[in-house]
Amino acid sequence: MRCIMKITLITDSTCDLHPKFLAEQGILFAPLKVLFKDKEYVDKVDLTNPEFYELMRGSKELPTTSQVNPGEFYELFSKELEAGNKVLGIFLSSALSGTYNSAVVAKDMLENENIHLIDSRTTSFALGLMVIRIKKMIDEGFSIEQIQESASKLIEQSQLYGMLDTLENLKKGGRLSAGKAVIGNMLNLKPIIEVKEGLVNVAEKARGSKKGTAWMIEQLEKAFPSKVIDEMAVAHANSQEKAADLTNLLNATFQIGKIHEIEIGSVVGTHAGEGAVGVTFFRN
Repeated sequence: MRCIMKITLITDSTCDLHPKFLAEQGILFAPLKVLFKDKEYVDKVDLTNPEFYELMRGSKELPTTSQVNPGEFYELFSKELEAGNKVLGIFLSSALSGTYNSAVVAKDMLENENIHLIDSRTTSFALGLMVIRIKKMIDEGFSIEQIQESASKLIEQSQLYGMLDTLENLKKGGRLSAGKAVIGNMLNLKPIIEVKEGLVNVAEKARGSKKGTAWMIEQLEKAFPSKVIDEMAVAHANSQEKAADLTNLLNATFQIGKIHEIEIGSVVGTHAGEGAVGVTFFRN
């Protein structure tokens, strides 16, 4: 009788799925590090999202983040291989972080054909939605090869929009001059970001949250003319009330099978800033 190896799904902390949810689903995650001045925190392990946003509010400088190193992946992969499991890893875009490349280095060190790695070409709640979809395929008994083929399609279909509430983090991070930040605030500009070809770009600059939300809804209407959406996610950066309002609007506009709520964590929240809201989905 042929022994079917269990598939262990591994991601990283930028997927922004709650550690409790990941544990319940049997999904492992490799945490990135967050550094406030001279104090280092392990993302999602000894720094919760509310704690992160509180620290960021009181800091004059933005925190920095560091990738997962190859040694951490080596240890994580080794443990699963020794247990007789296959490893399927999906990580944030290699264009945004060296985390995926660290996983590749660890795989090369182990020289094991039962390690399979995917560069998601995205991050945060879009990565989170991919992780949810891939875990469902694992639970339904799909093979590694079938999952990798489907993941390639999901990567092509993935769309993320995030509306920033503040320009402060862009200014602190040097991505926006102080003068432009002042003008932007006067005009009540709300940049809407997207991830394209693995990189974060500004998709739109809306005059106010209401127009920004309307623009995101318009993009969804273009993607789903039938107004039927099987599954998507709404995300927020420590702004659950805004996420609830957006979810209500989406449910009033579309027929949606499932909306996941994901809280934007420290790695992406550093750049997006508190109060951001967004949507992610897979285009048909």
